[in-house]
Amino acid sequence: MHEMRYKLNALRNGAFLAELLFSPDDAPNIKFAADGEIKGSFSGAIIPDERFDLLRDELQPMIFTGTGWKSLGIFRPTTPTLQGSTTGERQQITAYDRGWILKNDRIESRLFIAAGTNYITAAEQQLAAANIARTRIIPNASTLPADREFEPGTTRLDIINTLMGEIVYREVWFDGDGLAHLEPYAAPAVERIKHRYSSRNILREPMAPDYSAGTDIFSAPNVFICTCANADRNATLTATAVNDSPVSSKSTIRRGMRICQQVKVNEIADQAALDAYAKRLVTESQLSTQTVEFSTLAEAGHGVGDIIAIDHPTIGGIYEETGWSLTLRAGELMKHTAKRTVL
Repeated sequence: MHEMRYKLNALRNGAFLAELLFSPDDAPNIKFAADGEIKGSFSGAIIPDERFDLLRDELQPMIFTGTGWKSLGIFRPTTPTLQGSTTGERQQITAYDRGWILKNDRIESRLFIAAGTNYITAAEQQLAAANIARTRIIPNASTLPADREFEPGTTRLDIINTLMGEIVYREVWFDGDGLAHLEPYAAPAVERIKHRYSSRNILREPMAPDYSAGTDIFSAPNVFICTCANADRNATLTATAVNDSPVSSKSTIRRGMRICQQVKVNEIADQAALDAYAKRLVTESQLSTQTVEFSTLAEAGHGVGDIIAIDHPTIGGIYEETGWSLTLRAGELMKHTAKRTVL
């Protein structure tokens, strides 16, 4: 078993400022939810430090697992509360990853984006306007098919996610080092497995014996018909995708019936993007048949949509991770939630 330690850094303008102290009895907790508008959150109490400015500085929890210190995220405090007791003062803090900056930065005048503008370029401009310079971006050649406008008061997070949705990219998310990710949605695949856990193979990361698994397929659609029609297009775009996988419990083959869902899409880059969007709906519908919760040793390096392999006599399989949580206390296990994939 590897050595495990934690510390909490304060950052100013992205640079180390000071190490903050917290009580192991009231250790902070980190949560990550892939379906959240802001993916990462931090909550816990720290010992007040006059060097740390709650209005401008950031928190960086770190984990040491035998191979060096690694960051578990970078968080901006939002609701601090000072509490006192016989054991001294504590600063109770709720904080969020840098998606909070995009969520609270609203455009002050009407934003016009001309037809022909590259989608990624338009999103990068919004990141830059929010002073987010550290990014990891996958290029895309798609351009806006028509002029676009966003009303004053729209958040930069909504603008970016709207644009990314039109080229079938994931919502913007921030990794453990605070980098903003803009990347295309990719269907689960064996070659994308990032983490491997086992209840019986000592060559893989160990799992705790406790787990839970639930299944829900009631009235789940297996045919998706997507349409995009607006005044900027000469004709309506239509794309149909069918879950006909023989190994999917929700497929047309396994259920012996077609359960159709009509999806209206306001904007999309082109026909290829609409086809990809329909296929994504099929893939995501295949993920939600079985959801599992399990625990492992704590580790860094988990992001959005990580593909994980579980070697277990009951719940073994390939999953897409949908969330995790971790308390910064030695001996605490990392809790995961994931959806089984169909491969």
